[in-house]
Amino acid sequence: MTTERTSRRYAWLWKIPLIGGAYFVATMISGAMVTALGLQFPEFPGHTSNPALSFVASIVLGVTLYLLARGVGGSSGLRWLVLFAFIYVSYCVNNQIEGATFTTAGAYGTMLVFFVLPCAVIAGLAALLVKPTADGARMTTVFSDGPVSSWWWRVVLAWLAFPFIYYFFGMLAYPFVADSYQGGELGLRVPSQGLIFAVVTLRSLFFLLVTIPILATWSASRRSLFIALAAAFSAMVGVAGLIESAWLPTSMRVIHSVEIIADSIVHAWVLVALLVPGRHRASAEMAQMAANEVSTD
Repeated sequence: MTTERTSRRYAWLWKIPLIGGAYFVATMISGAMVTALGLQFPEFPGHTSNPALSFVASIVLGVTLYLLARGVGGSSGLRWLVLFAFIYVSYCVNNQIEGATFTTAGAYGTMLVFFVLPCAVIAGLAALLVKPTADGARMTTVFSDGPVSSWWWRVVLAWLAFPFIYYFFGMLAYPFVADSYQGGELGLRVPSQGLIFAVVTLRSLFFLLVTIPILATWSASRRSLFIALAAAFSAMVGVAGLIESAWLPTSMRVIHSVEIIADSIVHAWVLVALLVPGRHRASAEMAQMAANEVSTD
């Protein structure tokens, strides 16, 4: 029994690299397919590809999918769908919207095609390899114990919170990266404040729409939900992409990474606090299983 528990506890040592490595291979295959179709990728001044950095970014994404897969319960098909929707929208769709807003590059529509295969592969492998910690139990959310009139305002607050979080940390970071956005040498630009607010509000809605299925299927603890969401938002909103962006100034990448991690942690906390309040607790079965979360798959 001890050997079996030890094996389960350290299974992440091979599962995370396998999940991340599969994503890395899938991006190469998808890139070849997109090129064969004659589609153009976004082009940035001085852009260079660095396979080593791309692999590191893939491992970072593998970590976040592992954490999410440990909590998402249900059938394999449902878990794949929930994880795929989350990573595709959070990492692909929202980042292409952000890129089209803050850069002069085009062809972002190509990226919507490019990311389908890698996101499907990483979600499928995570659903297959990583079993939920306490499958069969479900986290009780605001949606499951009251009429719409009792929680609609929480959803509105959850939607509108991200733009304010984004602006707060963005204002702190911008003075340190402003030079990178001026002159156009890096293909970056600062749009009007009205456009920024509209785009961030739309992205916030997308984040909310793909997070709700995570909450509805979560079978682990409330704390693990917060940790998984904070890690996933940090990686998918920008850290993984910045790791690969070797053509950008190092200082800019570091500052934006710190900014993204900070606003992702606060964003995740707000979503959990609003939609899974402290008084909401899962069944006794889930609570018991959650207490044993130290043993991993």
